Amino acid sequence: MDNHFDNGFYGDTPQRPFTEKNEPETPVQPVTGFQPEKPLMQSPAQPEQPVYPQSQPPVYPQPNPQQTFTPDSYNPVQHTAVYQNGAFVQLQQQPPQGYGYQPPQQPPVPPQPAPDFNPYQRQPREIPTGYQPPQPPKQKSNKGLIAVIIVLSVLLAGSLAGIFGFLLMNSQNQQSYRKQESSNGFNIPEFTMPDGGKLIPVPSTTAPVEEHKESDYSDKVQKDYAGLTLNKKPSDAETNKSYNSEYAFNSVSESVVGVMCYTDKEKTTVNSQGSGIIISSDGYVVTNAHVVGNTKTAYAIKIVASDGKEYNAGVVGVDSRTDIAVLKMDDAKNLKAATFGDSGETIVGEDIIIVGNPGGINYQNSMTKGIVSALDRDASNKNLVKYIQTDAAINPGNSGGPAVNMYGQVIGIASSKIASVTYEGMAFCIPSQTTKTIVDDLMKNGYVQGRVKIGISGMAVEEGELTQYGLPQGIEVQTVDKNGPCGSTGLTSGDVITELDGKKTTTFAEIYAVLEQHKDGDKVKLKYYQASTGKEVEEEITLVADK
Repeated sequence: MDNHFDNGFYGDTPQRPFTEKNEPETPVQPVTGFQPEKPLMQSPAQPEQPVYPQSQPPVYPQPNPQQTFTPDSYNPVQHTAVYQNGAFVQLQQQPPQGYGYQPPQQPPVPPQPAPDFNPYQRQPREIPTGYQPPQPPKQKSNKGLIAVIIVLSVLLAGSLAGIFGFLLMNSQNQQSYRKQESSNGFNIPEFTMPDGGKLIPVPSTTAPVEEHKESDYSDKVQKDYAGLTLNKKPSDAETNKSYNSEYAFNSVSESVVGVMCYTDKEKTTVNSQGSGIIISSDGYVVTNAHVVGNTKTAYAIKIVASDGKEYNAGVVGVDSRTDIAVLKMDDAKNLKAATFGDSGETIVGEDIIIVGNPGGINYQNSMTKGIVSALDRDASNKNLVKYIQTDAAINPGNSGGPAVNMYGQVIGIASSKIASVTYEGMAFCIPSQTTKTIVDDLMKNGYVQGRVKIGISGMAVEEGELTQYGLPQGIEVQTVDKNGPCGSTGLTSGDVITELDGKKTTTFAEIYAVLEQHKDGDKVKLKYYQASTGKEVEEEITLVADK
């Protein structure tokens, strides 16, 4: 079947309408202004629907002059429809005209004004007489909520007060810590910050309370000591893949010990904890000088081996300038000595591990890993050591423990770090080459030969103290050894040393640099600011051996 779009349908032309039976078809006049409906469309997929004619409009008879019309003989319900322009047209009913016909009269309806109605306005509702609106429920008491708020406020205030108190106490502890001293100088290195400021690293000791002469093991020196051996890297260092942090830790862990320092002879009150490295099978140990208080008699000492066995120990020799000390364990034998490597072969970027007791003996033989960040660092203003810098974590208790390369060789001794919220991962180790030089002298003599001292302890005048107390730049004296070079002078606690042998002295490193150029018995000029008089005083002193 063809589609015919011109007639508004899909298919054939629709059927024509039909009229009632026996009624003649009357020509219809189109209604003026009438618009035919638009053609309807059916889907070609649907079957054709039959077309039914609509109701016929009434057909009014034509007037006949021979007949008299009466209203009772008129039947207006006659309808017809015609098909025009493709649609059905329903004609409107036409009332009869003429012959005196009058349509029924309707009483006139007065015009009603249009109501002022707004469909978006809510209409008022009638309220029945005597209606009482429901009462809102009573609000519950907020006493419980108020009590909770008060408790939380009190807790918050207490927390803030605790934090403030902790910060204040920590600040006081840092200031107190800076005043720890020995007869030879500072017991903990002070480090120079990268921006020029100074900061004390996290301490691992506090000031000793009393002397413990029983810990002086000066009589256990070995005059025939052959010296600490520094080994080269293994020949297969570049090809053997088994050299890693696990290998390094297993190689050194049995040689790492805990150093426990007590303020009482009964060894019940621990005042300092650190780490140490066994350097001989009969119990000689190297550690940091600040762990044992920079003297031979600061503490009663006990050493805990990696297997948990405990030994009494004492100080053979100590050198505060390099922060190195040698201890001796009682009745020790068949211990595993660590293998030392040559720090001169160390390169920047090389992997490194730190083994020790961070936080004390409860965390014995912990390992941290990092790389060699830099070499020959002039980090401290307390000594002349050129440090190995690393980003491996060093914490209080790690002091004196080994810095180990991947071949299991000790290339340095963990000493200090920069502790600050501003800096991260800046720790320093004493190179093995420096360690060997000092250890060899301490093992043979109990002191470093050729060293001289002035016999005072103190600290550098801080920048704030220059303006707050009007002090000059220099070394503020804390204690004076009465048997030392300054014992016969007027120098006393609170005075500030400004020059030694004609050289300005603002740090201990500058004092040590002067002392390195002299020997036992040399005379030098000492200039200092006398706090009691506010005057500058100059005196001559005679240097003595630092034993």
